[in-house]
Amino acid sequence: MSLDLESRLKVFLASAPQTVWPIQTLEISHSAMSRTFHLWREPYPGTTYVDGVAMAMDPCNIEIKLAGSEGNLDQKFDIRIGLVDIEDVFRDELDRIPVATTEKIKIVYREYLSDDLTTPQATATLQAESISYAIGAASISAVAPRLNMTRTGEVYSPKDIPMLRGFL
Repeated sequence: MSLDLESRLKVFLASAPQTVWPIQTLEISHSAMSRTFHLWREPYPGTTYVDGVAMAMDPCNIEIKLAGSEGNLDQKFDIRIGLVDIEDVFRDELDRIPVATTEKIKIVYREYLSDDLTTPQATATLQAESISYAIGAASISAVAPRLNMTRTGEVYSPKDIPMLRGFL
């Protein structure tokens, strides 16, 4: 009898089994890049599945600081990628992106359980806000796409509504 994803996550989070661990993956793409990077933190190449489509994953040193709720709505992900390759392919792909472009680099974060690489347990579609690159390493600051940049509503202040002073 197989358990659904919600039941499997409950078992994983409640018991912390030593034989199952979370696997974080990144998909980095841009229309000007000639290829899409599929990276994971495992020491060997492998395959994950998204909607039944196989994705070949390349091993890479990845450190991801997940977004927290620190009193802001930006929900920024800090990603460090150790891309140690002699050809420096990632840098060459970044150089293909025009400086004056307004299109952001798309990053898709997925997290799987190690015993089932067919169903992601978490997915976040992000856009790169800034990228800093040194030889063999990249730091990316990524946030969720800002789809609504207009502000709505009114700002309430004690100057306009004196009764608010009791609540502040």
